[in-house]
Amino acid sequence: MESSDDNVVRFPHKRAGSGDSEGRGEGDSADRESADLTAGALKSGWLTQGTSALRLQQAAETYLGRRVVPVAGGSAALHLALLAVNVGDGGEVILPAVSSSSTANLVILAGGRPVFADIAAPDQPFLDATDANRLVGPRTRAVLAIHEAGYPALTDDLRRVADDRAITLIEDCRAALGATVGGRPVGSTGRLAVFAFGDSPAAGGLISTPSENLERHLTTLRSTVIATDDGCFSHDCADGLANGYRTDEAAASAGLRALAELPESVARRHALAVVAADRLSAAGLRVLGTGPRGDDARPSWRWLIALATSRERRDEIVSACRRGGIEALMPVAAFAQPAQLNRHALPNTRAFCDLALKVAVVPGLDEQLAAVL
Repeated sequence: MESSDDNVVRFPHKRAGSGDSEGRGEGDSADRESADLTAGALKSGWLTQGTSALRLQQAAETYLGRRVVPVAGGSAALHLALLAVNVGDGGEVILPAVSSSSTANLVILAGGRPVFADIAAPDQPFLDATDANRLVGPRTRAVLAIHEAGYPALTDDLRRVADDRAITLIEDCRAALGATVGGRPVGSTGRLAVFAFGDSPAAGGLISTPSENLERHLTTLRSTVIATDDGCFSHDCADGLANGYRTDEAAASAGLRALAELPESVARRHALAVVAADRLSAAGLRVLGTGPRGDDARPSWRWLIALATSRERRDEIVSACRRGGIEALMPVAAFAQPAQLNRHALPNTRAFCDLALKVAVVPGLDEQLAAVL
């Protein structure tokens, strides 16, 4: 961890080497936009998996430089990625202990068992490659690298672990659309990568892979809607049972717009994040990665992560933020989750969860923080 400012922490990156709708907090304009997209889908004659979904697939493949399967949302994308690596026979998936319970539940839903590894450091909330490697066993199917809050994870070391141990690296980029490393979008390292265009389960999502075979398998798992025909998608149910994870045409249209506006959206959020970080720093918090960086990683700026001086101070700030209408979250680690999940030593995770908070980066955040801090 490097720091050039008193209250700003930098994430070191070892390799050289995306955007959500700005609707949150915009009220009526977001509602009007949603209505316009729905009307457009109805006029097109397709409600799911139509021409907008095909255009989204093509645009996303251009942006990511890999094969893409569009799906209903981010949760659907991760569920399908887990099914694609055959965790359903009780296979284990190693993931960071700061993962949300919903992520662990998706592993269980796919028939697997979540195995929690520690994070790299108390101020680096990314899956630690050394601890992940220690936990690999005969039933391990995959390791899940989560780009926590849109901050790029340290995936190079995890890729080496995955390759050495013959398991699959999945990148969870659901909060990281627009984040880059070395000028390339996150999600370029794993065998599979999942993305989301919003927090809603039906907001639209993507799965990317370099593998033609995996793309075909994911397409079959997604739904009975498969290959393209005359500019749209055709249907087939001969290859087995599929999941109802088709892409809603309105969500696909919103996804197309989000991809087109991605550089501007990230730049706006970055500007908001820098100003908000000054407010948090003035309140005595260390804010992770908002200033000039000594490495080549750039977050998506969907969230700010900050560390307080004590658990009591963190809880006080989160409560004040929530009273002021600010979306503020405290991480809950594996050791605080159900008893059936493993509870081996997680010192870095414990230290991070004692002090950390996440604040959503939305328009007006600076004024809201000024009113509560």
